[in-house]
Amino acid sequence: MKKNTDQKQQIDELTTAKSKLLIELGQEVYMAYRLDDKITPIVEEKGEAIRELDVKLYDLLKEKGKTKSEGPTCSCGALLTKDDLFCPECGKKVKWVDNTAEMVVCQSCAKEVPADADFCPVCGMKMAKSRPNG
Repeated sequence: MKKNTDQKQQIDELTTAKSKLLIELGQEVYMAYRLDDKITPIVEEKGEAIRELDVKLYDLLKEKGKTKSEGPTCSCGALLTKDDLFCPECGKKVKWVDNTAEMVVCQSCAKEVPADADFCPVCGMKMAKSRPNG
């Protein structure tokens, strides 16, 4: 229970820090625009800090999702083992999903992403798709 509370607190802190950075970024970009200054260095500096927070948030949320349950469950809520063909509680036939999807690395945040993803779930960048020749 304590671990979940600690994770929630960390997630809240990271989300708050990200919100503050986004507000600061907006304010600094607007002031640079008003003063006719270069905006690129401001965006790069704050953008990198925001990207790092996105990665930390994603990792925490992913870990939190893993700790919610001890394994796969049936639609009735019963815990299943990899050897179950039928649910031990309700008798329903178990349909196993292949979780071995091909993964690629996001060029922006360097996290593994399913190869069929259009956008990175960590940083939100559009994923480059390799197209078959033909």
